[in-house]
Amino acid sequence: MPFKELTDNINSTSDKAQEYLENTAEYLKLRLFKSSMKFATSLINMLLLGSIGILLFMFLSVGLALYLNTLLDSASAGFFIIAGIYLLGFILIAIFGKNFITRRILSKFSELLEDNDDEDFSAKDVAKENMKEVMMEKVIEEKTI
Repeated sequence: MPFKELTDNINSTSDKAQEYLENTAEYLKLRLFKSSMKFATSLINMLLLGSIGILLFMFLSVGLALYLNTLLDSASAGFFIIAGIYLLGFILIAIFGKNFITRRILSKFSELLEDNDDEDFSAKDVAKENMKEVMMEKVIEEKTI
């Protein structure tokens, strides 16, 4: 009889370990899906807002250049002034802005990949609890034998 109980315990432990592995795999799939969806929606939002922002910026630039053209009584001076402002901004960003931009992008995307939801009681947690129960049962049975 003790061998049958031992065999049953080993089979139970094996079943629970298999269930734990399956639950862990499901948890990782769900977490990957969640992270990829967060990333995709964030990317779409940034592209949409960036496109609208670029169009707005372009029309304001052309309008300002045309206004400067009328003030300076020249057909092209306003466009050259606006282009010079953009060139100056480009140089400043190239020299001083790389680290700032890199930090901002990394922090934004690391926030997207963080999994800090309080309601996220997942399959992994359930599997851990099941394994704890099996181990406790095994310890109790060994002490009683």
